[in-house]
Amino acid sequence: MARTAARPDQFEVTDKGVTHKPTGCTFTPYRSGARTGNMTLGQLGNKLASGEQFRPSEVQAMIQQLLERYCAKNE
Repeated sequence: MARTAARPDQFEVTDKGVTHKPTGCTFTPYRSGARTGNMTLGQLGNKLASGEQFRPSEVQAMIQQLLERYCAKNE
């Protein structure tokens, strides 16, 4: 089964965390830093009604990358 590639434009990044909009997967960092926090998977790993299916490790890596970029920019 073909997987859908995660793209940066599919994510919403705010001071509260990062959300992958297609799946609803959300990472909310603890105040102590961007590397630790709570992950809510939403529909990550499931085949969506649109037919898309995202690889969890790819989405999680993109979340971490975008959050670190956001934190560096807003220090």
